[in-house]
Amino acid sequence: MVAESVQSALQSLKLERARIDDAISALEGLMGPGKVARKAVKAAARVGRVRRKKRAKAPRGLLKQKIHEVLKAARKPLPPFALRDQVLKAGYPATSKKSLYTAIFIAAKKDPALKKTSQGFALK
Repeated sequence: MVAESVQSALQSLKLERARIDDAISALEGLMGPGKVARKAVKAAARVGRVRRKKRAKAPRGLLKQKIHEVLKAARKPLPPFALRDQVLKAGYPATSKKSLYTAIFIAAKKDPALKKTSQGFALK
C-alpha cells in the first residue's frame, strides 16, 4: 500500500519535471541563443557551479607593517603617492595602484603612530 503511494508520487513528480523542462525550453527559444548563455552562466554562478578566481589577499596587518617600515627608512614625511610606490617596492602584494593608494591613505590616517604633515605622512 505504502509502496504504491510512493510510486504514484514519484510518477507525478517526474511528469511535473517534464512539463517544467518543456516550459523552460520554450521560453529559452523565445529569448534567443545569446541571452540564454549569459543567463545560464549567471544562474550557475548563483548556484556555485562556476568557480571564479579569487584574488590573493595580503595577511592582516601587513599594510600597516609595510607603511611603518617604509617611513622608518625614509626618516622624513612622504606624500601618499611616494608612500604607495615604496610600499610596493617593499613587497606588498597589490593588483591596482589606485586601490592601494586609497588603502594606504585610509590606513595612515587611522594609525595613531603616524601623523599627517603638510609634506605627507611621518612617524610620530
